Amino acid sequence: MMVQLLRTTEGGPLLEEGDLASFESKYGFELPLPLREFLLATNGGRPERDLFEIHGLEGNPLGRIHLFFGLKDPVESCNLDWNLEVFQERLPPGLLPIATTEGADKVCLSIAGAEAGRVFYWDAQARSGANSLYLLADTLDGFIAALRADALSPTLLKA
Repeated sequence: MMVQLLRTTEGGPLLEEGDLASFESKYGFELPLPLREFLLATNGGRPERDLFEIHGLEGNPLGRIHLFFGLKDPVESCNLDWNLEVFQERLPPGLLPIATTEGADKVCLSIAGAEAGRVFYWDAQARSGANSLYLLADTLDGFIAALRADALSPTLLKA
């Protein structure tokens, strides 16, 4: 299924298949097709629809995406590879951080095992031993389709 069109602003430079192949080769896994399509179309950035529901997280039922990560962005912390390396010791195995909230929390895509393709919210502030992972959607397409906008969401000019 094609990823729902989601416009972004402030994304990285346009990518080619070779850029994705280099990333995959370096880290030893294949990017799921919906993420590949999304990166080739936007290379990350701030989405025009940025609100999502977090079922089960007490006191914080809504999250807001600050930025989807891309590749080759001049701002190091906006890149998939930088986030994967920085957070790999803290994230559960098999998760790729694909976006950040306005805090340190991440939206992650499962890239391995029975959960592959599912989208999760990782609560970076969770106390040790407490649940830090919340299912957001069974697919990236489903997650993107469910994103909403409000008055605080980025406004993109129509092309």
